[in-house]
Amino acid sequence: MAKADVQVIAQSLLGSDLLEEDCEVLSKVVKHKKLTQNEILFDADTVDGSLYILVNGKLDILKVVGPGKELSINALKPGSMIGELSFIDGVAHTMRLRARIDSEVLVLHRDDFEALAESNNRVVFNVMKSILRYSHTLQRKMLQENIEMQRMVLNEYTSQY
Repeated sequence: MAKADVQVIAQSLLGSDLLEEDCEVLSKVVKHKKLTQNEILFDADTVDGSLYILVNGKLDILKVVGPGKELSINALKPGSMIGELSFIDGVAHTMRLRARIDSEVLVLHRDDFEALAESNNRVVFNVMKSILRYSHTLQRKMLQENIEMQRMVLNEYTSQY
């Protein structure tokens, strides 16, 4: 168990609902993956059954909109949790993730996580709680952005008439 992994997990978005002991348990099953600049972590429409935590570097979230064409959606910074929905339900990723600069992620494979359920169900519960809380936060943020966009469109429309 690397003490550094425990700290990375604890300080990440995933760590928001985890006890230090939970982070220690997870640190024993996560693996490190290094990405070089422009390397793809995963592509849209792929399934890998993994949850990622960005340790260092920067990852771009990209929507492929045509052959050789991408739309930049956002950039992730260290501590970000990645692939959480695909990790839970096994559905394919919807976006491409590519390293903007050399980066490193911790990888938690679903099989390793499921093996924890028999011996560490508190850890599994806390991880799922953290993922759900993060998903709710994203959902609220997207709803707020949608409302603001509707207001802008409505204001533009009503100002013309």
